[in-house]
Amino acid sequence: MNYKSLLFDDINSVEKEKPSFVKTDKANQPVQFDKNFGLEKKIEIEGKKQQYGLTILFEEEGASNEIKYELSIIYLGLSREQNFLYQLERTSPVYVNEVIPDLLADKLAYEAGKIFYPLMVEIRKDGKFLAVKNGDEIRKRWVKTKADIEGYFEGAYASKYIQLMNERLAEDDYIQICFRDDWFIKTYFQSIYKPYNQGLKVGENLHFPNLEPMSLGYKTVECVNPVTNHFGAIQLEHQGHLEQDEIQQARGNYQAKYILNPASKAIQIILAEWTVNELTEKKVTLKLFIMGELDNDKLSTEKTSSSIENLVFIDDNKTNKRKQGFWNNWLK
Repeated sequence: MNYKSLLFDDINSVEKEKPSFVKTDKANQPVQFDKNFGLEKKIEIEGKKQQYGLTILFEEEGASNEIKYELSIIYLGLSREQNFLYQLERTSPVYVNEVIPDLLADKLAYEAGKIFYPLMVEIRKDGKFLAVKNGDEIRKRWVKTKADIEGYFEGAYASKYIQLMNERLAEDDYIQICFRDDWFIKTYFQSIYKPYNQGLKVGENLHFPNLEPMSLGYKTVECVNPVTNHFGAIQLEHQGHLEQDEIQQARGNYQAKYILNPASKAIQIILAEWTVNELTEKKVTLKLFIMGELDNDKLSTEKTSSSIENLVFIDDNKTNKRKQGFWNNWLK
């Protein structure tokens, strides 16, 4: 499987993707559902790690900004409430428009943002994010990071930023709200492990960060392909449109593909796209892929890129590299 091509081609090109390996008997096989046409994520071995590459592209009125980094997700076990616990770690620098942030505002936000990782999260059995579980550890990290920032950055802006972080972290709900509205968290920890109807579909109203302050969500139909795709994985497809009311007349669409390991049901790839058209058209594209070697007996064993720096566009769709204070806004 050409994972670079899959990551950077148009979201609708997945079906057209020609496999770069010999098709095996694991393709076009009936999906093994759990009871009631359901998908259940299997309980993993504690310490099991998945390594991913992530890109998120934000576009509005011809301008674009892209973030890109690698991260790992480690299964920690079950909580007292029998929910899943995971640890998230960023395992590479975070690139904005192909470079590490260099503006003062972006540098401050970038350095301060490191306190949130490693991040421990609690997830429902259906895959939906519930809460951040290591808020006290994050606050302790801030004490050290704040001292480092004060020793490195000078001026009124840095002082104001530090004061703002002090105030926000003192609020118990701030960390929860911060990650509840995070694009990766909102997309990866989605309620996809659930019963589907006999037609392998289910309807949901889904909310994402680009809807703020709008309260209406994307009215979405979620489908499961009845057979495995050409490299032997389970494929979910989401198609949604923005619900409207008499006050808010914005238009928008949402579409996504989730590629799951056929045995563990763990996420291998996500391709997702959101649009909202009100005064201007805004578009967000998220692409996530598993890195390293895939399970030898489950999927293709072709290796993906070993470094986020190798994730280059193959269709010449370059991002806008103008100096903008993007990182600071993204962390708000």
